[in-house]
Amino acid sequence: MSESSRLGSVNQRARNRRDQGIDRRLREKVREAKARGFTYEKHRVPPVMVRGGVIGAPLPVRKSGKSRPKRRFDVTLNIPGAEMRLPSLPQVSIDMRLFSGVLVAALGFLLYQLWNSPSFRVEGLNIVGLQRLNSRDVNAILDVEGESIFAIDPKALEKKAREAFPEFASVKVDVGLPRDVQVTVEERLPILTWHQEGRTVLVDANGVAFPQRDEGGSVPAVVVEASSSPPVSRIGDSFEANTTQFMPVEMVSGILSMSAQAPKDTPLVYDAKHGLGWKDTRGWDVYFGDVRDIDVKLRIYNVMLKQFKKDKVQPVLVSLEYVHAPYYRLER
Repeated sequence: MSESSRLGSVNQRARNRRDQGIDRRLREKVREAKARGFTYEKHRVPPVMVRGGVIGAPLPVRKSGKSRPKRRFDVTLNIPGAEMRLPSLPQVSIDMRLFSGVLVAALGFLLYQLWNSPSFRVEGLNIVGLQRLNSRDVNAILDVEGESIFAIDPKALEKKAREAFPEFASVKVDVGLPRDVQVTVEERLPILTWHQEGRTVLVDANGVAFPQRDEGGSVPAVVVEASSSPPVSRIGDSFEANTTQFMPVEMVSGILSMSAQAPKDTPLVYDAKHGLGWKDTRGWDVYFGDVRDIDVKLRIYNVMLKQFKKDKVQPVLVSLEYVHAPYYRLER
C-alpha cells in the first residue's frame, strides 16, 4: 500500500469516528431530554447541520411561489461544526391602504365625538364694552347658545353684529377652547337726537345714526325736529337708523354751533328748503340756513323781533337764510 493510500484511509477513519461521536452525543441528548419529560417526534426534530451538509436530512428543495421570504435563525451548538436550525418566522407586513383607512375612520370618530360633546357647547357670549345696550339684546341677535365651539366663525359673527347694531363702532370676536366666545365692542357716543316723521335716531360726531333702543334711557341734550331728511344719500329708500352715514360731518358741527346760539331748552328745527333753525318760544320757527354769518343773522333777527313787537305781528315762519333778503310769513 502506497503512502498516499494509507493517509487517505487514516483520514477516512478519523471522519467516521467524528461522525459517530456526533451521532452518539446527539443520542445522549435525546435520551436526556426524554428523561426530563420531553417527547421528540421525527418530523418535529429540527435538523442538525454540520459543515458540508445536514446529518439525517435530505437536501432542501426550493419551492417556487410568490410568498414572502421567511427569516431563518440558526443556533450554534456546543459541538464543533454543528448548528441547529430553528423554525422560520414569517415576516409581518402591513397594508398601507388598510392602515390609512383605519386611521381616517378613527379620526372621523374622534371629530364626531368632539363636535357633539357637551363640553364644547357654547353656553353664552361674554360681551365686553357695552354702555347703552345690554347683553341680552346682543345674545338674542347673535344666537350662538348651544352651538359647537368648532362651528363658530368669528368673522361672520362680527359682520352680523355690525349689521344688527349700527351703534357699534367696532366689534371683535375671540373664540377659545373649550367653549369660550368673547365679544369686545366699542359703542358710538351719541351727541344729538334727530326726530323725523315720528321716528327717533341718535347721531354721533361722524354723522352715523343708530336707533334709540331704550325709550326711557337718557338722550343727548341737542334735539333736532326735522321735517325732511338731511342732505346726504342713505342706503335704502326708507328713513331707518340702520344706515352708515346719515348726515355729513359738517352738518353735525353746524347743529352743535346752532344749538349754542339757540335759547336754552329750545329744540332745533331743520327743513331741506330753509336749513337749520329753532322753535322760538313766541310761537314760530326761525331758520338761518346754516351757521355761516350766524352773528350777523342773529343781529338782524333781534331787529326783526323789535319790529314784530312794535307792529304786533305774529309770524309763523321767519327766514334769515340769506343775509341780504330776510323775510317772514304770517300763514303756513
